[in-house]
Amino acid sequence: MLRVLDRHAIGQILRTKEVDAWGVAANHPRLPQAPDSPTAISILMRLDPLVVRGLRHGPTQDYLQEYLRVNAALDDATDTLVDVLKVHGHTAERVPATIDKTNGDKPFPHKTAATQAGLGWIGKTALFVSPEFGPAVRLATVFTDLGLPAGDPVVESGCGACRDCVDACPAGCGRDVLWRPGMARELLFDAGACRHHMTLFTGVEAEICGICIAACPYATQH
Repeated sequence: MLRVLDRHAIGQILRTKEVDAWGVAANHPRLPQAPDSPTAISILMRLDPLVVRGLRHGPTQDYLQEYLRVNAALDDATDTLVDVLKVHGHTAERVPATIDKTNGDKPFPHKTAATQAGLGWIGKTALFVSPEFGPAVRLATVFTDLGLPAGDPVVESGCGACRDCVDACPAGCGRDVLWRPGMARELLFDAGACRHHMTLFTGVEAEICGICIAACPYATQH
């Protein structure tokens, strides 16, 4: 067992789980819909760039399988981190990569912890955008009472004048508006238009078509 559980040790654990990036957000004042723990650890894994390039015309079976693979890998990483934290006497609670929303509860939005941890911002189609991997990522969050130094929150969009995702969206979902913390999603993105557009794709059970992901320059820079 690790003798000291600090930021370096957390990083070691997450590297063994092939996490691509992670950061810490302070949960004080308490983030909306967050558990009552002072620290949020935001964890990020990227989607396979080859699969992402295949999304230029809509969702594919490869995308669905990659989505499920990365979600499972994130859940494994957060399970391990929770176990280690508890062994060291800390409280720990994970918010999985994907939440079953059938019970009507609103889950904690991973994007909130990720922006507060300094990992990126929200783009013009309301997706989290990493400066390294664009929106081609999945997120998960672990809340704990372990004291860790928090990152510097991102407080403005990095999209600038770029509107590639807005122009690429066949449903016109994007608003071409620069995100700022606390902004209502409706000001950025027409979720109803996105849901309606997804009814056109009957062969792949995906939440979004992914065209805006493939269009983002940050997703194709590597």
